[in-house]
Amino acid sequence: MDWRISEPEHLLGAMRLSLAQGGRFLVGRIAPNGPILREPNLSYVHKASWGMYAAGVDHAVIARLLDWAQEHALRENGDFYIPGEAPGYKDMQRVYRPLTFGKVAAWIDHPVIRQPGVVDRILQYQHKPSGGVFNYIGDDPTHVEEQPTIGSLNTTFFGHFVLAVDLREQALAAGEWVRRWVEANRDHMANGRLYTNVTPDGQLVTDIAPGEKLGKLVDTVSPKQEFWQVGTAMAYLAVLYDAMCTRWNEPVEKARPLLDAALALLDFEATMPLDTYLWPSKCKVAWGAGELLRVLVEHGIGDKPTIEKAYRVAERVAIFSFMDNQLATGGWPAVHYPLSELIPELAFSYKPLKGTVWAPPDPVEGSETIWLPSEELTGEFLGEMECVVRGVDAWLKAMG
Repeated sequence: MDWRISEPEHLLGAMRLSLAQGGRFLVGRIAPNGPILREPNLSYVHKASWGMYAAGVDHAVIARLLDWAQEHALRENGDFYIPGEAPGYKDMQRVYRPLTFGKVAAWIDHPVIRQPGVVDRILQYQHKPSGGVFNYIGDDPTHVEEQPTIGSLNTTFFGHFVLAVDLREQALAAGEWVRRWVEANRDHMANGRLYTNVTPDGQLVTDIAPGEKLGKLVDTVSPKQEFWQVGTAMAYLAVLYDAMCTRWNEPVEKARPLLDAALALLDFEATMPLDTYLWPSKCKVAWGAGELLRVLVEHGIGDKPTIEKAYRVAERVAIFSFMDNQLATGGWPAVHYPLSELIPELAFSYKPLKGTVWAPPDPVEGSETIWLPSEELTGEFLGEMECVVRGVDAWLKAMG
């Protein structure tokens, strides 16, 4: 990754246009014109709220989505889901979805996150003493059902949420889990491998059976993987470093290991082939590189090659994963998210050719995939691209 594709000024203008188009698409998909606030599935709301916020949509519009989540999805135990949702939504993403819209609620001061028991329930998902966060803990608040492994996705999204509601102890614990996970992978990353699961007692899971690779390993070879594992961790480590040094006035020496872990992930990402940026799961890498770029610039740290590296990673996601794949509607194609590397659905392509993609437009019954609707993908991509906008904008302002 030793060359730029675009100049920062050019990229910044294009991303801002893309954000505006995506925001208009999401607003246009609110019922009765689309499935948002109509379909009984929280996945049409949780990331759409993030994307609308990133695109500058009026907060009153975003509040309608959060009102709907409170009215239709809030359960007696403090969880959010809608009865009848498939397990891939209701259980696998049990805490993930409220963590996404929960931070938006905190940003716009919406009452959904202040409902009795909601924050307390979310905090139950954080494992003690590791600081990692389970994706699912059952339905009974008096009995936490610990899962066999913990991953970066829910831990980092939990971290962003507790930062939004200013829960310092929980944010630091999540950050330490992510830092230890990166450290456990350092030697593996040097050989082009990142293992993504950790047991509650801190053991990196390196035994991978056929069909499990997609959910347990990221390498620097395969073009279709869970690349977001790198990006979501990089983003949280960067913003936690920022919070420690600015909001909480922690010593830089205490925060620096978090930044070093983020930079290790950046170095790993910089070894990825260009064709990996065509897969939608590269999305969170934009988030990570964008936040890291911003933090390096605003804190006056990092040498020019490191800042340039962060920019080049961010621009590749912004161009190839985001803007090149944005449809004329302003949205992005729905995705059949694969749960195994052995399934035929992995052959689907989401790269538009003359406005069409090589993938079925509807869920595939009986497949080992989770259907992610266009509105969900659009919301996520906008939220992540806006982080690149802020990073590039900060860099340009610093350069004068």
